[in-house]
Amino acid sequence: MGNLAKAWGMAKVSYSRIGFLLCCFLLPGLIGTFASFSIPAPVVDEMHQQAALDAVLAAPTPAAQQAAIAALPNDVDDDTAAMVVNGTAPLPARVAAAAANMRVEVLAEAREAAYKIRLMVITMTFFAAMIGVALLGPGKE
Repeated sequence: MGNLAKAWGMAKVSYSRIGFLLCCFLLPGLIGTFASFSIPAPVVDEMHQQAALDAVLAAPTPAAQQAAIAALPNDVDDDTAAMVVNGTAPLPARVAAAAANMRVEVLAEAREAAYKIRLMVITMTFFAAMIGVALLGPGKE
């Protein structure tokens, strides 16, 4: 059996090398997973949308206010813009309702993005570790 193992290139598995390789891939993967908790993209989006809603209320003239309202569909989400553009309540109440709606949507977007990034980091770390173990192969001791 010894000659057959040598003929097929089989050798003793080095668990220390495999453990080292797994640590090399798993530690950065875990770090990336925890780092994904600080994804700022939806927050930046929320800041831009809030600025557009604030511009509606801060407009100095009725014409400027109408221009700011007309620009909302380009600056905020469609349903948030519709709350201001198509609403019947007083303008400050419509803007406040739109801002609250926008914050709920941004929170949902942030959670979804964080989940997808964590899943990607975990998956890629696992596959990279498995490929590394396969490429490392058995140790020659």
